[in-house]
Amino acid sequence: MLYLASNLLNREKSDDIRKRLLISSDWVDGKVSAKGSSNLAKRNLQLNNCDEKTRLTDDISNAIKNNLLINNFTFLDKVFNVLFTRTGTGMYYGPHVDSPYLPTGRRDLSFTIFLNSPDEYKGGELILYIPPETKTIKLNQGDIIIYPTRYLHEVRQVTNGERMVCVGWIESQIAKDDEREDLYLIKSSLEQIIGKHGNSNETQNLQLSFNRLYKRFLN
Repeated sequence: MLYLASNLLNREKSDDIRKRLLISSDWVDGKVSAKGSSNLAKRNLQLNNCDEKTRLTDDISNAIKNNLLINNFTFLDKVFNVLFTRTGTGMYYGPHVDSPYLPTGRRDLSFTIFLNSPDEYKGGELILYIPPETKTIKLNQGDIIIYPTRYLHEVRQVTNGERMVCVGWIESQIAKDDEREDLYLIKSSLEQIIGKHGNSNETQNLQLSFNRLYKRFLN
């Protein structure tokens, strides 16, 4: 799988997070988190470090960590560097590739959680350049998209309204994208086979093989 798109937050929870963000006075120019040439391509607002940001980060991290589908897809080790951003009319984030490593962790997977409805703003699509394809992503409120950090991506200019999202990164137990994807495909297929036909000697053998690969691929 090139990426995972799924619902993470119900409407009540995403509305609560959005309300808390809107009433905060701790918004700064998003360039504070950009380095080098990406600084020139970034025009948005970002929630500065504050007590509310710490609480919201904990809420988001717990929601991700407690989601079984996300854990199966990412082989999650930790969630870190969570940011909350607002992209208003005329703002955008030009094409860039995220740095693969920070002092706080290795960026294996990037995520974006959409915190308002797509009909509240025009433009603002997340564009993923996954050769030979280009994916245009604009999800419903509360939905998350997770993708390997290596992909070139951008946020198209918002032409009307405001886009509000949470972004962050995941360090996986499995560093290599292809090995992580292989494990996910094996695990999900095995679960589907067991769900349809029950357990058997064959599925137990496949589970043993999966466990061996898992141990081999672990960081």
